[in-house]
Parts: sequence; structure tokens; C-alpha cells
Amino acid sequence: MSNKNKKPLRVFEAFAGIGAQASALERMKINYEIVGISDWFIDAIECYAAIHCNDVEVEVPEDIKEVDKYLSRFTFSANSVKPANMKLLTEDQRRDLYRANKKAKNYGSITDISGKDLPKIDLMVYSFPCQDLSTGGLGKGMKKGSGTRSGLLWEIERILKELKELNRLPKYLLLENVKTIKADKNLQDLNQWLDFLSSIGYSNNDCMILNSLDFGIPQDRERAFIVSHLGKQLNISRKIEKQKQERKFKIKNFIKANYSNKTYKLEADIAQLNKTPSRDVMWKINGKDITNQTIIRTITCNMDRTHTAALFKYNGPKGDTYRRLTMREAFLLMGFTEDEYAQAAALNYSYRKLNKLIGNSIVVNVLQAIFEAMFGEKYRIDTV
Repeated sequence: MSNKNKKPLRVFEAFAGIGAQASALERMKINYEIVGISDWFIDAIECYAAIHCNDVEVEVPEDIKEVDKYLSRFTFSANSVKPANMKLLTEDQRRDLYRANKKAKNYGSITDISGKDLPKIDLMVYSFPCQDLSTGGLGKGMKKGSGTRSGLLWEIERILKELKELNRLPKYLLLENVKTIKADKNLQDLNQWLDFLSSIGYSNNDCMILNSLDFGIPQDRERAFIVSHLGKQLNISRKIEKQKQERKFKIKNFIKANYSNKTYKLEADIAQLNKTPSRDVMWKINGKDITNQTIIRTITCNMDRTHTAALFKYNGPKGDTYRRLTMREAFLLMGFTEDEYAQAAALNYSYRKLNKLIGNSIVVNVLQAIFEAMFGEKYRIDTV
């Protein structure tokens, strides 16, 4: 095995979630190293470690006081909204979090990170919270100093300023968020952000709205991406266009409706909904037959809303009603593999917990296309 580039691409995943970025780089056979991540949501940290760090060994201290001392260095959240009361976690839960945090090389909440504490980084991916930009949110925006969750973008500004003073700016940046980041009400803030990046030496590509439908995934999910390069602008738009695929899908690769398979049947049972007037309304809006022409709507963090990703007719333990996507299907529709889903499922999280994690993720196939356009063969591993 030989590397086209002997040094690995050193990657830092800010607002890492469950690590779609790492999955994309792994699939590309890139010579890369995740040098660190940033997240404060306990479920996301544990899921990231389960998917990406299974081969990492971490010794957990027997003395729970040592565990607590380490954990006290970080701000964690049990619901991704407010800081957790760590006293409410059992000793086993704290040990699990210790193990996962170490495995994932988590530097903690973005608000607690200082540039001087970060390792050398070549690529920083920052997928900051979308709640205040999303059409499903309250539209509070991302204005600097607003205190909104989407306003956490400006913590990246602080960190980049600190890294610039140390002469350690990442060579590449990748922003991901909902497409309403380009809406009129957010455009002034977005331009302010891009002007800042330009002021410290980055050249920014135009904001790209990419749909996973064009990259082999039957999910209508549009997201905004901006690539920034320290120095001259990268020529990536045409390269990404060339990777777009015809919108033809084998739905059986994503929707598991073979209920003679006991595992698929159990997962469908878990995804089944009671038949109520509100669910009947949901069916009229989102009801679908399972064919190769089936297109799934955008997967969100809560698939029991009126506008959900998809509903299918299903006769299960709750009678002849409807079911949502199973979590296996949701992971596959976000570009994760069966193995990656199995590693996440092994955590034994509830449907709702996994739904929140996968709805906040990025489609792996789209990231792969962007990284391919950015790096091509530069960091590829050759297998002899």
C-alpha cells in the first residue's frame, strides 16, 4: 500500500454529530486522520464513537472520581438544548461517556474550545445548528451576538482568529447548513461571515445548493455548502456537476419492506403509528407506495410530524395503519452503510433518539462528491 500524499489530511469536525464527514472520507479511501471533533450532545458523541472508533481502546479508570474529574472539563448536554446535570447520570453512564469522549477525540462544546488547544488542522468542517434558519424553526437567524443556536457560527470566527494569530489556519473549510442560509433575511449575516473569511485569507466558492437525489439517494434533501480555501479559489463546481447521477433508484436498497425477514418486521413494528385523525392527515400529505419511483421527503429530527419524510401502509401490532421510515431505512437514506447502522443500533437507543441524530446528519454521498472535487487524487491511498 502506498500513499500519493505521505502526510494524512488532518480533519476537525466541528458540530460533528454522528460523523457523516468521516464516513465520506473513509469511503473514498482517503489518507486522512480525524484529529478531533467538537460536540456537546451526549447521544451524538456516543454514536460517533460507536460508528467510527470501534477499534480504539480506551481504559476507563476504576475510581469514579477520576472519571468525574475528566468529564468536569467539558460542558455536555443530554438533550442538545441545555447543559446536562451530570449528577443525574449513573456511574455506568458516566463511564460510557468517558470512553466515548476519549475515543472520538472530542474537544467538547464549541463555546469552550480555544484555538491554542487544537491540533494542526488541514480541513475543518462546520455544520452549525440549523434550528434558527430552518423553515421548521422560529426564524431567529444567525446574527452575530444574537445568542441563537445558529449564531454559534460566530464561535468558529473566534477560533479562526485565534488560529490565525498562531499561524495555524486550516487550509480548507467546508460549511454545511439548510438552504435558507441564502434566504433574504439571512443573506446579510452570511455575507458578513464570508467577508470575514476573505479578510483572513480565504477564497470562498459560491454557495452550492446540492440535492441528495443527484447523488444516488432517493431522498429530496437540499442543503447549502460553501468551500473556502486558504489562497486561491478551488475549481470545484464543474467537478461536482460531473458526479451527478441520473435519478433512478433501486428502492429495495433503501426501503426494507420484506417483512418475512424478522429483523425488518420488528423494525417496522417499532416504526408503526396508531391510526388517529391526525395520522390520517399525515397519510394524505406523505403517503407513498413503495416502488422504484418512490422519492422520500427530507428526513427530519422528528418523523411524527404532519410533514414527515414518508408514510407507508402497514399492518402490524397496532392493526392496519401506517408506519414511518425505520431507523435502518433512515440511515441508508442518509448514505450510511448497513454496518454503520448496526454499530449505531447496538447502542440500543430508542427510535426517537436515533431519529434526532440521523435527522441532524449530512448525506454521506453528497459530502463524498464535494471531497472528491476538493481533493481528487491528492490524498488517495493506492492499494498495490
